[in-house]
Amino acid sequence: MRALFRRPLARYGFTTLAAVALLTGQAVPFFVAATLATYAWRCRPRRGRR
Repeated sequence: MRALFRRPLARYGFTTLAAVALLTGQAVPFFVAATLATYAWRCRPRRGRR
């Protein structure tokens, strides 16, 4: 599951969803999308080989 949150689409997608929910006045979808966006931004992509 963490691998899905490492993708740029997840980071920018959830951030955009949170912004749209905030602008339209939807509280619960904003908090859900903001929580997922925060988690996606914290799961940074791996750089290089391990």
